[in-house]
This record gives sequence, structure tokens and C-alpha cells, in this order.
Amino acid sequence: MIDDSKKRAVIIAVSVTQFTMPFMFSAVGVALPAIGREFGASGLDLSLVESIYIGGVAALLLPFGRYSDMHGRQPVFRLGVLLYAIFTLLIGFSQDIDTFIFLRLAQGISGALAIATNMALLTDSVPPKERGRAMGLAVAAVYIGLSVGPYLGGLVTTHMGWRWLFFLGTIPLGVSYIVAFLNLKEKFCTSDEKFDYSGSFVVILSVAALVFGGTNLSAGWPGVALLLSGLVGFALFIFMQGRAEFPLVELTLFKERKDFSDAALVQYISYAGTFGIVFLFSLYLQSVKAMTPHEVGTVLVVQPIVQAVLSPLCGRLADSFYPRIIAMSGMIVCTAGSIMGACVGPETSLAYLYAMFVVLGIGFALFSAPNMIILMSSVPPSRFGFASAITGALRTIGMVTSMVIIAIFLSMFMGDMIVSQESAVPYMRVMHSSLVTLSILCVIGVLISMRSVYRRFYGKSEVAK
Repeated sequence: MIDDSKKRAVIIAVSVTQFTMPFMFSAVGVALPAIGREFGASGLDLSLVESIYIGGVAALLLPFGRYSDMHGRQPVFRLGVLLYAIFTLLIGFSQDIDTFIFLRLAQGISGALAIATNMALLTDSVPPKERGRAMGLAVAAVYIGLSVGPYLGGLVTTHMGWRWLFFLGTIPLGVSYIVAFLNLKEKFCTSDEKFDYSGSFVVILSVAALVFGGTNLSAGWPGVALLLSGLVGFALFIFMQGRAEFPLVELTLFKERKDFSDAALVQYISYAGTFGIVFLFSLYLQSVKAMTPHEVGTVLVVQPIVQAVLSPLCGRLADSFYPRIIAMSGMIVCTAGSIMGACVGPETSLAYLYAMFVVLGIGFALFSAPNMIILMSSVPPSRFGFASAITGALRTIGMVTSMVIIAIFLSMFMGDMIVSQESAVPYMRVMHSSLVTLSILCVIGVLISMRSVYRRFYGKSEVAK
């Protein structure tokens, strides 16, 4: 019997954390110019502020997910939220850019502790018939954080100063920790299994190299070298996992549980195929449509608002209907939105653009929570932490992949040209080529989703529904 008070506490603690971390990430992006002016920071320094945070999160998700499976998810989550709150507060007192960047890394590492365990905690604490609704709320919290982050970040930075972003951000994190501390009493426990330190070391370096290389391709050969070394390192990691006695990643889960492997692959493809769309249209609206940043924000906020409103409803629908069919429908709608983007030209109306972002919002709302249900339901309870971590890792690597694709086309068609109204023609080539490529990825995701649905009705499946 699942305790109702614990269930509510987990939903609250996870949802508040799910809101705050994306909010902090998107809000800091708006505050970067003010931070740079105060510290006299270079462009490289400011790029590190974001990339080192993403790298810290992504590189440690798998080790922390495995550790939580072995020694307890609740204490790992509590520790992650507490440390994230502490480092968020300390960032507000930074006196130089080096300290700021170091604390952002610490913040990212702390965030990985919480992100690696949040979906596992929900799956542990919420009955199967209510998981879709709970996961829908958690997903909605992410989109709300991303939606309001730029607006509130700009508001706070303008009227109170960038430091108050971190001071105020500590408040919901503190609430989340108090709720978790009072209701999630499980302590760290021992395990008969050994932790894979060598595999952890290799995957941390590999994922970090992939993230830093992918986000710094504009730096030339250093970015390319990092990206390639990350790919080589990841191949080495897979080789090591196949021979480890207690692997960090059980490759048999991917081989034997086809629902899990399909859902994981589609999770990666969905972010690889759609994440860069907002970036592309942010530049398009400013350079081709000559819109102000405020006007651009008004257009771009449509997608996350639609996602935030519909995600809980789609999650609840997945509780009473087949999540595979809903997730497949979401992937189809996302693909339609991506293809709509590929058809955009210089004279495309704002009404069309609004419609496109509504379609993308609907697609992601239909896809996210149901696909998460499939992922978490396809592994044994002893591996919930791993499944939670792998979803976060694939999401981050998918985002990086999307930006790498765009960076390649920017390099091919624009080189060192600045994106502006004067360079609108070559930028349209970049945007069109990128969106066609992203659309092809989405089509592949649809085909994999269809395979999973076919298996549900005509073959063996690991998920109850």
C-alpha cells in the first residue's frame, strides 16, 4: 500500500525541483550580459557559465542513477536538492567570474543528484494508475520553468540585480528540501554489488567531452576534437560495460527489453529533432523579421505554455489509455510541427508561426509523460534510478546533437558571418537545411514509435499497458 502523504510529498518535492532547475537555467541566460559587465568577463567566460552547468549535470547522471539504485534514492535526492540550494545561494555572493563558474559547476553536479532520482521517486511512490498524472505534472513544471525563466529573469535582473535571481531561486529549493526531509525518511543503505568506478570515470569524461565539444563547435578544431574524443570515449565505455561484473549500464536491459530501448531511443531522437527549433526561430524572427527581443519572446513562449497546460492532461490520459499510442501520436505531431518549420520562408505570416509553435507544444505534451511511463515501467524496480538517469542523459545529449547539426550548417553556409538582417539570405539556407535534417530525425522517431505500438498488439511487451 502506497502512503498518500508520501505520494503527495514526492509529487510536490519533485515538481518544485523540476520547475526551479529549468527556471534557473533559462533565467541565467537572460542575465549573462549583466553578469559579464559586472565581472568584466569575456565571451568565453560567459559561454562556460552555461556549458559547464550542462556538462556537470549530463556527465554525472548515469553514475548517480546507479548509485541511487544501490544505496537509496530518497537520500540521494535529498542531498541533491540541499546542495543545489546551497550552491545557488552562494552564487549570489560571487565576487569574480572564476568563482561564479566554479559554483555553476557545483550547482550542475548537485542538480544531477536530484535529476537522476526524481522520476524514480515518482515511480516508486505513485500507484501505476496515477503515474501518468504525476509525471504530467512534473513535466509541466519543467515547461513552466522554461517559460517564465526568461521573462522573470529579465524582470529581476533589471529591477533588483542578477544576484537576486539566485537568492530568490533558493526559496523554492528550500521548500522542496523541507518537504523531502520531513516525508522521505529513507537513509543510505549498503549493497552487495560493487560500484563501477572505472566505467563512471570513462562515461563522465566522455559525456563532458560530448557536451563541451558540441556546444563549442564555433571555436574550431578544439570543439571538433572534444566532440570526436567524446564519441571515442563513449564507444570505449560501451565496450567496458559489456565486460564489467557490476556494470554502470546493464546493456542487457536494452537487448532484452525492447520497449525500454525503443522509448530511450525515441527520447533521444525527440530532443535531437526539436530542441534546436527555438534557437533557429529566435534568430529568424530577429534577423529576417526584424522583431525586437521582447516581440520574439512573445512568439516563442507559445510552445512551452501549450506544453505546460496540456502535459498533466496527457499524463492523465496515459493512465487510462495505451501510453505507446499517445507517445506515438505526440511524435507524429512533433514531426508535423518540424516539417511546418522547414516550410517557413521570409514572408511567412505570424499566424502560421503561432500555429506551428502550438502544434509543437501539443506534440511534446502528448509525447513526454507517456514516453516516460513506458521507460520507467519497462525496467525492474531495482533499476528505476538507472532509468531515471538515462532519460535525463539522453535528453541532454539529444539537445547537444540538435545544436551540433545547426552549428554544422552555420559553418557551411555562413562561416564567420554575423546573423543579421544583412545576412538573412544565407541564414535562411542554414535554417531550411537544419529543419529538414531535424524533420528527418523526427520521422525516424515516428517509425520507431510505430514499431513499439506494433509490438504491443502483435508481439511480446514488457509494459502492462
